[in-house]
Amino acid sequence: MILSEKDKELISKEIENLEKLSSTELVAVVTKRSGNYKLASSMFAVFSLFFISFLLLLITYKSAFELIQIQLLVFIGIYIFSERFKSLFLKILPNDYKYQVASRNAHNQFYNLQLHKTKNKQVIMFFVSFDEKYVEIIVDDEISKLIPNSHWQSIVDEFITDIKENQLLNGYLKAIVACSSILIEKFPIKADDTNELPNNVIEVK
Repeated sequence: MILSEKDKELISKEIENLEKLSSTELVAVVTKRSGNYKLASSMFAVFSLFFISFLLLLITYKSAFELIQIQLLVFIGIYIFSERFKSLFLKILPNDYKYQVASRNAHNQFYNLQLHKTKNKQVIMFFVSFDEKYVEIIVDDEISKLIPNSHWQSIVDEFITDIKENQLLNGYLKAIVACSSILIEKFPIKADDTNELPNNVIEVK
């Protein structure tokens, strides 16, 4: 569990406070990791295998059978290491690749949770993938019409800083507060407003 039950309650309460003043629906989604990275582990093991095989051919003589044995052991060893110590392995992967995986997961969750099917089309989702240190804010149609996507970047950047310091709860609370004023201004609460989505934090396995 990334967030304790108490942490989730604090985030839910902050969402509830916002939704008392704005017609928007804010959804908090968090996951420990966005992918299993098995393909990346395999590719890393293969490249390592080629590199070590090249070194062996340069510095020592091995028969074909010995070389195949060494290659097999190297591949299995590196693959098992990268799978068992996934958090450590993620640190050596390019950020661009990890962010692509996490972003794809974020957009999948937006649709899997059917957040695009609300009546007022005023959903804003805060998505956090903890191991990748990735944050994305996804907004529905009506919000994107009045608030450009570029507006959210500073909130995302500060949120990521908090996550890198293992301050996930603090990051979530600060991000919700940071977006509140513009959401209340552009989408004030209406007399007939209904809460279409629950305010609880969604933790995706």
